[in-house]
Amino acid sequence: MHLIDTHVHIDHYPEPQKIAQEYERLKIYTLFVTNLPELFNKHYTAFQGYKYVRLCLGFHPQVASEFTFNETLFNKLVQNTRYIGEVGLDFYNEHVEIKNRQIRTFEYVTSPTFNKGRIYTIHSKNSEDITLEILTQNKVKHAIFHWYSGKLTTLEKIVDNGYYFSLNPKMLQSKNGQKIIERLPLDRILFETDGPFAKYNKKIIYPSTISELYCDFEKVIPSFKDQIYKNFRRLLIEKDLYK
Repeated sequence: MHLIDTHVHIDHYPEPQKIAQEYERLKIYTLFVTNLPELFNKHYTAFQGYKYVRLCLGFHPQVASEFTFNETLFNKLVQNTRYIGEVGLDFYNEHVEIKNRQIRTFEYVTSPTFNKGRIYTIHSKNSEDITLEILTQNKVKHAIFHWYSGKLTTLEKIVDNGYYFSLNPKMLQSKNGQKIIERLPLDRILFETDGPFAKYNKKIIYPSTISELYCDFEKVIPSFKDQIYKNFRRLLIEKDLYK
């Protein structure tokens, strides 16, 4: 039974290729999210030979104040992947102008032009309701809410729309994270590291430590490993049903 990591920033580790090779050696299915189309373009050729690492085309909302979304490049690159991320909204301490810029970009990348047969990994900090609204308006079928920290009432709406949640080990260490984990249906959960940003026990997470993190989740969610694999496999099948 393979392990899964649905959200990791491989290019932010000191030696990305070594990290990717370690994911491959351990046969961990991995979604390598990027923060800009330009970064996807930079890594595309080098990551074509991997079986377990899937390169995602992203535009992180937190870079919206520094970088302009390259629509032309996105249109060109999106044909090369079935995975979009990290994308979404982040309204924490942002000006209205930047929020509006984030919204325009998110509406564009999730539009019906692009969303058929693709899986999105979603950032939604302080913006969960409008993030969900845009996804449903655009009739996005397959989305994973990465490290969800919002309201429980909104969580229930996300569940009702059939979306998934990737659980981060840091969630086990906070009361809010524990509350969210308790409320999630087992068939909607996935696993992520968000490495190298999300440290666990004050240490950077590496592929070799993921099995240990699964064991920590097993103490809270019995048969966690089997459940995550089953959910991820279902998501991949669903993706192909709605191309």
